[in-house]
Amino acid sequence: MKIFICNRSSDIDEAREVINKLLDLSNNTVIVLQEITHSQDWQNKVRIKLEEVDFVLFLLGKDTFKSNNILWELEEAKKLNKQIVCLKLPSCTIDSVKYCTGFQVFYNVEQCLRYLNIMFRKKQNLLLEQYKMMVNSTERVTEQRLKVNNLFFTVTSSILSVAIVFGKTLKFSIVGILGMLIITTLSFLISFYWEKLIKSYGDLNRGKFIIINKLEKQLKTNMFAEEWQVLLKEIKYESNSQTEIKIIKSFRVFIVLIGIFELVYLCFKI
Repeated sequence: MKIFICNRSSDIDEAREVINKLLDLSNNTVIVLQEITHSQDWQNKVRIKLEEVDFVLFLLGKDTFKSNNILWELEEAKKLNKQIVCLKLPSCTIDSVKYCTGFQVFYNVEQCLRYLNIMFRKKQNLLLEQYKMMVNSTERVTEQRLKVNNLFFTVTSSILSVAIVFGKTLKFSIVGILGMLIITTLSFLISFYWEKLIKSYGDLNRGKFIIINKLEKQLKTNMFAEEWQVLLKEIKYESNSQTEIKIIKSFRVFIVLIGIFELVYLCFKI
C-alpha cells in the first residue's frame, strides 16, 4: 500500500513521528511517499508520485491549509480522484479540521492505519472485479469481430454469386455484363466498410488493453503486458486486425480482377 503524505514544513517534527509510527505499526507493508524539497519542478514530482499512490494523507497541524502548496496538493489529489484522509497532529486546530469536510479525519495513527487497510482490501477487490470485466469485454469484442468477418465475407461472396447468376440469366449479353459490373462494384465498395469496421474493433480492443494495463499496475501484476512483449519480440506476432485487413485487401484484389474481366468481356461484346 502506497501513501502520499502532505504536511507543512513547520509541522515536520510531529509529521516525522507519525510517519515512523505508521511504518512501525504496519510492519513496513506501507510505502510512504513525500516531496520535501521545493525545487522549480516540485509540482511535477508531486504529480508523478500522486499518480502511483493508493491514498493521500494530510497531516493536520496549526495552519495546514493556509499553505498554498498544501492547497495545490489537495486540489491535485482531487483531480486524480485519489482517496483523501486526514490525521490530526497534536498541534491541530479546529480550522484545519473544518477544511477537511467530506474526508475521514482520524485522531491517532492506529485508527487511521486500520481504516486504510480495510479500504485498501476493498479497493483491490474492486480493481480485481473491474479487471475481470475488462478481460471478458475484450473477449466479447473478439467474438463480435469474428461474426462481422463471417457476415461480410458471406455478403460479398453472395453478391458476386448474384452477379454471375444475373449474367448467366441474361446469357451474358451486354445488359447482363453491365449488371454484373455494377453488382461487382457494389461488393468492392462493401469491402471498404468491412475494413473500417475491423479497424474500429481493433481500436476498441487497443483502448481496452490500455485500461487493462493500468489496472494490472494497480494490482501489482503485468501478465498482459509481459505476454504482449513476448509475442512481439520472441514470436514476431502479428495482430488479428493486421491479419484480417490483409485478408480483406487480398479479397478486394480478387474482386477487382473479376471486375476487370467483366469490363474486358463487355468491351469485347461491344
